[in-house]
Amino acid sequence: MEILDLHAVPAVPIPAHGSTGFTAAHVLRGETAAVTVLRVAAGGEIGTHPAVGDQLLIVLSGEGEVRAAGGPWFPVGPGQAALWKSGEPHTTRATSDLTAVAVESDHLITGA
Repeated sequence: MEILDLHAVPAVPIPAHGSTGFTAAHVLRGETAAVTVLRVAAGGEIGTHPAVGDQLLIVLSGEGEVRAAGGPWFPVGPGQAALWKSGEPHTTRATSDLTAVAVESDHLITGA
């Protein structure tokens, strides 16, 4: 077993797609899945981009809003998640400092 300190994983600023106040720390990367800690400063945004594979955004702390394909904004906070399907354009913005985990894989299925 290995205990990971997610605060110690190097975070890289991501300016792509017009993003502002956004950093990503890659925790795990494999051939079919990736887990990344995302941090977005209050007022910052992860610019609109297509999901590379199915993408689950799990909010750990802070608050923000998400949308798909230029549609309406939906509020998200701790304990909530957004799921985008592969290729779906989406945007995330923070209304307060937001920390989330992104899980990317092919064919994610909700357990609801």
